[in-house]
Amino acid sequence: MDVTELPFNQFVGIKKCETKPDGIFELSADPKYLNHVDTVHASALFALAEASSGQFLSEHLEEAEERVVPILRRAEIKYKKPAEGYLYTKGAYKEDAWKLFHESFDKKGRALLSFQIDVLNEEDAVVAYAIYEWFFTEKT
Repeated sequence: MDVTELPFNQFVGIKKCETKPDGIFELSADPKYLNHVDTVHASALFALAEASSGQFLSEHLEEAEERVVPILRRAEIKYKKPAEGYLYTKGAYKEDAWKLFHESFDKKGRALLSFQIDVLNEEDAVVAYAIYEWFFTEKT
């Protein structure tokens, strides 16, 4: 699935990251993303990170995509510094998280999986990070 093709993500202007190694998605520097203090609006940062979480899952669960229905269960975001200009995202997870996910899903037909998405500026500084918890159930 190409998450950038979802209507909301197209509306926001989220695009595949083509300029940074390991980048997932990006937002261009554009005044339409600015808030009242001329930094990138918190909701634009959240939308970029959330879309990236879906893409991160899609890339790491390719073998299971036919078997699972993922639903975002919880999100927590920390804004570390004002964001300006071009932004992009990276994802990270703990190796044992995937192992536990697969064990639980194979045993119960449902599972939870949490991982982190970082939002970075053009200088590669983290401006925000979010922890996303996804719930998975078996397709019927």
